[in-house]
Amino acid sequence: MSPSVQMPVFQNWMAATRPDRGINLRRKGESLFLQGDPSDYFYVVTEGRILFVKESPFGTPLVLERLLPGDFVAGFAVIFDFPYPAGAVSDCPSRAVGYSKKNLLAALDRDRELRREVNTELGERFRMYQSRLLYAHMPIEVRLSQALVALSGRGPDIPVRESGVSYRDSIVITRTVLAQMCLTTVETAIRVTRMWEKAGKLDLSRKGTIRIVDPAFFEGIVHGHSLRL
Repeated sequence: MSPSVQMPVFQNWMAATRPDRGINLRRKGESLFLQGDPSDYFYVVTEGRILFVKESPFGTPLVLERLLPGDFVAGFAVIFDFPYPAGAVSDCPSRAVGYSKKNLLAALDRDRELRREVNTELGERFRMYQSRLLYAHMPIEVRLSQALVALSGRGPDIPVRESGVSYRDSIVITRTVLAQMCLTTVETAIRVTRMWEKAGKLDLSRKGTIRIVDPAFFEGIVHGHSLRL
């Protein structure tokens, strides 16, 4: 869920409500559902990471969202009753629980606070999509910075300390996924992130992890400051 949105009522509802199904995705790349499938279930990630991926007519898929435990998947489609607009695939071994559309809608009708929380989160998701559209025409350095800033704000993916270094700004993500989030090639994502690593702005020493060393640098790029290192 968005870091600015707290959902205690939703979390309590999940704790008190038995899911209608549980799905184990045992390997990276397994599908929770496909783009165009009927939106019969409201899924919530409970373990791992799930990518919400839009197929592209140009061949390269677009990662719309990277979802962590506690995040729900494709809520718009379930609540407003249209097919899933994108597919959901595991980014690592993952698990999700599903609540039937009928049961979810009944709960939203009964509980005003639950409805308010879910609608607020949907509004945050919509705001995020709008923000990405605004950055879509910008140079790749800006698009990559916007994605890194947004991802780092989701909370700690690696909530540990090693050698006195806080990994609060560490993001478990491959540069393939980062490229797909930013509508660029993997080669370009690798080139730019390596340049930032040489400048001391990122740490890429751990495979599959990007650690932001200088958050102010990326926030400055997003807010229109110079792209110079």
